[in-house]
Amino acid sequence: MRALHAIFLSLFVFASLAQGQQKEWPEVEKFAASITNVLWDLRGTNSLKHLRYDGKDIFPVTGNGMNQNPYKEHAFVDVGVFQLVFSDTRAAWYFVSDDLKLITPVNISEMVEFKAEAGTAIKPVKNFPQDIQNVVWVGRNQQAELKMRWNGKELEVGAKKDAWIVQKVDAVVANRRVLEAGGENNALFWLAFSEDGTEATWLKVDNIYGGHARGSPGKASLTAAATGLSPQLNDLANHAEDLMNAGDKMRAATLLRELERKSADNKEALKKLQVRFKALK
Repeated sequence: MRALHAIFLSLFVFASLAQGQQKEWPEVEKFAASITNVLWDLRGTNSLKHLRYDGKDIFPVTGNGMNQNPYKEHAFVDVGVFQLVFSDTRAAWYFVSDDLKLITPVNISEMVEFKAEAGTAIKPVKNFPQDIQNVVWVGRNQQAELKMRWNGKELEVGAKKDAWIVQKVDAVVANRRVLEAGGENNALFWLAFSEDGTEATWLKVDNIYGGHARGSPGKASLTAAATGLSPQLNDLANHAEDLMNAGDKMRAATLLRELERKSADNKEALKKLQVRFKALK
């Protein structure tokens, strides 16, 4: 699989986590209203296990359903997506499924915002990734001028400091309106596109988790002893199995890739994962 080279990424990735700004679009406001008071049970996370939005603030929630102190900074950045900022170097994006039953949290450490190039024909993103094919996306950071394009087979990325450096990399659909690409040394990147087709955001992803609304609990229950995984990764693997059994191969495959990355040095657990999720291969 063709990955982004480190020398390229030194120009491409650098931006503030505060860029993900609140959108006031009616569709985004409708989405925010639709998840008001939904209790999310997160899977595979460290300390944040439950989450709720009450119409004003987003709260971490105790195991018995009690709101704790709200997060100071959050934003609804698009339809189906909200962001929490934990610090200058740590933030998370949360991708909610169309039926409001599933949530995919990703921890990020860097981000760059892009807009469709002036004069480029755009349309709302209903069929993904077909609806963003051949759209040119432009942005910049403190290092370089940046461009991207999905050509239907691969992701073309370019960075210009003194001269353009252009590379074609493999990418897969990882979530709703999201392409996933890899970099050297297990670096991972998500490219998230807005529903209206005007914006895209490049995210450097550190961790991928899972989750579901409280009314849609999981069933898979293999133990960490049986899988050879850590308790956190085992929880995520059980969630991935539930997704696979429900026919949600896209999200299940995304979590399987994460499990394989995190288990690269655990050969026995890796073998068990490959057998367990052979239907996704």
